[in-house]
Amino acid sequence: MKKIFIVFSLVVLFGCTEKTTKQLTILGSVHFPTNGINVDSVYLAIKKVRPQVILMERDSVSFDSDFNRKVEYDENEDQAVSRFIKDNPETILRPIEFEGRNSYRTKTGLYPQANEVYQKLNELSRSEEFDAEERLIWSRFANYWVLLDSLSSANLKAINTDEADAILDSAKYYQYTQMKKIVLNRDEFNEQILDSKGDSISLVQYFKKWEQFEHYDRNNAMVSNIIRTIDKLPNDRFMLIVGYHHRYYIKKALENKAPHIRIVEFYE
Repeated sequence: MKKIFIVFSLVVLFGCTEKTTKQLTILGSVHFPTNGINVDSVYLAIKKVRPQVILMERDSVSFDSDFNRKVEYDENEDQAVSRFIKDNPETILRPIEFEGRNSYRTKTGLYPQANEVYQKLNELSRSEEFDAEERLIWSRFANYWVLLDSLSSANLKAINTDEADAILDSAKYYQYTQMKKIVLNRDEFNEQILDSKGDSISLVQYFKKWEQFEHYDRNNAMVSNIIRTIDKLPNDRFMLIVGYHHRYYIKKALENKAPHIRIVEFYE
């Protein structure tokens, strides 16, 4: 009888210490309707997954103390989440965006984009000022961007595959890393512009600051917030809804940093 009790105790002990695998679906989306992606398609994807927790591309200032959204934006993701929450009010919402994103941009003089830098790059391309290496970089960047536009006009499955992630990885490599080679090496980018605070800054200085935030700081903050939120909550079925341009970075980082989180696709 004593031996049976010991065996039973060991089973209970090891059973209790075994970790439950948490599941995360990363849904890359577009904020506004295209030919193939809209509120309905995002809602149907959420409905198929039936997450216990939805992680949103927002920071905490967008929520009240009970994690209710203060404002519901007229965007595909927000409207689809609202529709799902109406039928599933027990669903938990949590923010995972870079904390104080908009105030940080204001404080550091950043706009959401680097339009004036890319306008200058386009001007140099049209006037055939690029050397052979620069022409190749610009051409590949343009080709990848055409692919991304066609993907976003297709459907949710098309932008949530390993193939789409690979295209985005390459596109962002050219948008940031390779484009910075041109910006750093050409005198035209010493031209001064006004940042969002009205301060004078060179195009090259602006691009370096913008690239650091948009490519690294923001994405890495979202990854850290996702891991912390998933590890903190007792639930085991999570869904991240994020602009599809962030998906490839977040997915790759989570696979490296949080192998205890099982990533699945919404269509699986």
